[in-house]
Amino acid sequence: MMAWLGKNLAAWKEPLLWIGGGVVMFVLCLVLTFPYSALQSRLIGELQRATGVEVQAAQWSVGFPLALEWSQITVSKPEWPPIRLGELRAQIGLLKAMTGDVMIDLAAQIDPRSPSQGNMIATVTASSWSLTGPLELSGKLKQVDLSKLVQPYISRGTLSGDFRHRLDQLPTPAAPSIGEGTVNMTATDLSLDQIPVGNGRTLSLALNTLSLGLLCREQLCTVTELKGDGPDGSLSGDGTITIQMPIQQSQLALALTVVPGPGFAAKAAPLGIHPLPLGTPFTFKVQGILAQARLAL
Repeated sequence: MMAWLGKNLAAWKEPLLWIGGGVVMFVLCLVLTFPYSALQSRLIGELQRATGVEVQAAQWSVGFPLALEWSQITVSKPEWPPIRLGELRAQIGLLKAMTGDVMIDLAAQIDPRSPSQGNMIATVTASSWSLTGPLELSGKLKQVDLSKLVQPYISRGTLSGDFRHRLDQLPTPAAPSIGEGTVNMTATDLSLDQIPVGNGRTLSLALNTLSLGLLCREQLCTVTELKGDGPDGSLSGDGTITIQMPIQQSQLALALTVVPGPGFAAKAAPLGIHPLPLGTPFTFKVQGILAQARLAL
């Protein structure tokens, strides 16, 4: 076999060069003549239609090959505070696009002045540009500043972790399924604010680390990991979150165990909260909707 290839390689050399050159020219022409303006309008339009999220960008440009780049982006929804991103790049999978499927590699930077922090990378795959499903999403977060995303509930903290999700079809009021997936995140140097403690009083807690794991199937997310520790003490917990739309209406059913530290005692006294013995575990429940969670013994 090898001897036959050696004898005929010279005969195949010129046709192979022509085929290779033709493929290169085809790809180059596709890249140079691709309707990027229509594509970026389609991407933003489909995202807004599928999620109800409004996306505004100060400017956009073309990257190589088959990539779109946006800068100074604002992502908003009527019931959410706006989220601002410094830069976002969407790399289109060339082979997938040629077959009608969709594969988009996303890379977002919260603050372009800090390229080593505040990064998110994700890959979206779908069977069509309508993004109606099935759709898969996976990605990672690296040192994202939570104070820019979850105000006023978090005033300080950085978040890192990974996520994976699959959705067979977009949720509707008649079919609210959200698919299935996992989330594993760790926050460091965290300050939790606006924690309700009754009679209109709120408490803030400082934690060195807080780890959270979720396993979601359909509308039910089970807490697989919840633990943290810091100067105000330590906490652990479990329970479920039932996803509702809008997201602020999601139902919480969590049980938290807190071991108070010296910092907690100093913060509780001015609020008139009964002092808890240091180092003694104290368990309570977090119930109600996400927008108006309440504590119960």
